[in-house]
Amino acid sequence: MNDIQKFQADIKRIIKHDRADNGGVYDGVRASKTIAELFISSNKDCQGLAQSISELWLSRVTASAKPDEEPTETNLSWLFDVQEFLDGTLSGDTVLTKEDFSELRDLIDYEAEDLPVDMLTSMMNTIMDHDAL
Repeated sequence: MNDIQKFQADIKRIIKHDRADNGGVYDGVRASKTIAELFISSNKDCQGLAQSISELWLSRVTASAKPDEEPTETNLSWLFDVQEFLDGTLSGDTVLTKEDFSELRDLIDYEAEDLPVDMLTSMMNTIMDHDAL
């Protein structure tokens, strides 16, 4: 099991436990907040950036027409691809749009001085590959 598969499995467990630990009542926003905390803790090399990204992701989740049904597969796919982006393993087949890469670029610019140089270089190369500079 690679890192992204473990991340995905951990998220499935969070969703499953949210319902089980709360008398069978699922709360999508509560589960999404726990997922955001996992995302931050999974990115120790760039916690400031991960915090900013998780806030962006949570804003999308809470703006949903049905927040109690979150996170949707679309929102999870976005988070998985961002995790791969941070890991430097993002494939060419991504749900991230040019606008997403532009938002990520802005967040990276703000956190750049606290990021490892190799990570920063990898992320900026990926952003350039997606014409978002």
